[in-house]
Amino acid sequence: MTTVRSGAATPGALHLPAPAHYNHAMQRVQAFEFNDQPWLPGVLHESITEILSRGVRWSGVFAGMAPVLRRVFERVGSDRVLDLCSGAGEPISVLLDTLAAQGGTLPEVMMSDLFPNRAALARVAARYPGRVSFAPAPVDATRVPAELSRPVRTFINALHHFPPALVSAILADAVQSRSAIVILESFPRHLPTALRFLPALTAALLVNPLRAPRRRAAKAALTYLVPVIPAIGLFDFLVSVARTHQREELEALGRGLGADYDWEHGELAYPLGGRATFFHGVPRPR
Repeated sequence: MTTVRSGAATPGALHLPAPAHYNHAMQRVQAFEFNDQPWLPGVLHESITEILSRGVRWSGVFAGMAPVLRRVFERVGSDRVLDLCSGAGEPISVLLDTLAAQGGTLPEVMMSDLFPNRAALARVAARYPGRVSFAPAPVDATRVPAELSRPVRTFINALHHFPPALVSAILADAVQSRSAIVILESFPRHLPTALRFLPALTAALLVNPLRAPRRRAAKAALTYLVPVIPAIGLFDFLVSVARTHQREELEALGRGLGADYDWEHGELAYPLGGRATFFHGVPRPR
């Protein structure tokens, strides 16, 4: 793991520059993804969500995140988490399963979303009785109600959907509530590195019609016979890479919110040379 810190230094922290090849990362593009669109047919939306969830599990992308999260919990003195933009709940579920496999008590998590998929979130919450719940009403990540705020907020594979102005508002709302915020993405905005994630996604794509809980025949036809799902999935993957926020961009937004937070960026290696990125801000004790 490589780490870049701003604000007060922590003993033992690594102060390393970003990898040199990221200096040639592509310009960020605020393009659309098919899976974000409300008009996308349900069978396609379901398929992309299932493929992404299984791809994240199979890639091992979150394997190195446990010590990062535990360090944040230790610094804020709490493991109560509000997960923002939870979607169908699978990203936080993959992270929780990774934490469970590495031992220790699971954090207490409330999932939330601006357009909550209540049935899907309820299914995920049922896997972790007493530890995971969800907010049934919409939650705007830029204006989290005080009664829902938690000492730690997480964004898992979601921040790239937002333009810089909204990212700034999301960070500002966390800072205003004195909540730590933890952002995790499966790859940086660097296509050669991001492509290391593609084998897991491809494997998930190919088996999904056989493993999907419903609509298997339709998903098989749209995967193997008329490859609509592979085309949409590849397009959304490339757009996700182009939309990911880089370290310098996030650090600049963090620094503009005040001097009493420590902001840290790092990378987590996973198989086949993949690199997940994390960025978190933790309030300093007053």
